[in-house]
Amino acid sequence: MTMSKAEAAKETKKEIRKGPKVLGTIILVVVLIAAAIIGSNWAINTIGYVSTDDAAIDGKQVKLSSRTLGRITDISATEGQKVTEGDVLVTLDSTDLHAQVTQAEASLAVARQNLVLSKVNLDKTRDDSLRIQNLYKNGAATRESFDHAQSSLDSADAQYTLSKTQVDTSLAQIGVLKAQLLNTTLSTPISGTVDKITLSIGDVVQPGQTILSVNNLDDIWVIANLEETKINKIFIGSPVTMTIDAWENRTFHGTVELIRSGIVAPAFQIGDFTKTTQRVPLKIRFNEPVTGLNLLPGMSVVVKIRTNAKLPSFLEK
Repeated sequence: MTMSKAEAAKETKKEIRKGPKVLGTIILVVVLIAAAIIGSNWAINTIGYVSTDDAAIDGKQVKLSSRTLGRITDISATEGQKVTEGDVLVTLDSTDLHAQVTQAEASLAVARQNLVLSKVNLDKTRDDSLRIQNLYKNGAATRESFDHAQSSLDSADAQYTLSKTQVDTSLAQIGVLKAQLLNTTLSTPISGTVDKITLSIGDVVQPGQTILSVNNLDDIWVIANLEETKINKIFIGSPVTMTIDAWENRTFHGTVELIRSGIVAPAFQIGDFTKTTQRVPLKIRFNEPVTGLNLLPGMSVVVKIRTNAKLPSFLEK
């Protein structure tokens, strides 16, 4: 049965009217789905996780410094060089110390010789004193001779004691000088990579002044400073998801290893007190080795920590 032109036109108008309704329904469904996804993500991130971008990679770092004043005569390392625990990296001038050791050893030799002579004198004086004492008891010596012999014995004993003290002092002085000599060679206590050399050969280094630093890039972790209002939501062992600015397209996984028992020192403020949210440092350990990625201490990290809150089953990831 063939439709008339009027009926065909009427059907066409009906189809045209249905078009906007269908399109509106589709748009509404898409909006609802998007809202559901955004809402669920918000719920997950708000209830199930806490995050912070106040985090950075940390690791074992040693700042090699001198214990004594001295002039640098050699730096046997370059920035970026791999070093092994015990390697001597810096040598200080030890010429004066070697001369002082030689002088102290000569003084020790003299002190030991004086000790031998004072011992001989003490033994002779003691024998003379005993002889005079026996003569005095038998009336064959005067009181003056007896007193003089006793005084000579006391003097010889004091001289012997002084000679022993001089030997001990010389030995102690040599010990101090040799300890200072040991301090003229600086070795690294850890294996790692030389980071930065701050002084050069010929510079005079002060006690405690850093000469170079060594980083152990094989053992790194993340330090994250979390707001005090969030700290009660996490625990030791909380799983962590991390992104590192240097590797922004890669996700790293870790675990909260330590919640430090202190806060990050607040910035120095002058004037009226202003209450600010304090931050507590966390130590996060990588779940898997991250060697070979050139991750360096100080690199920025964004961390997302799973809380102890229970999510609805349909939101669990």
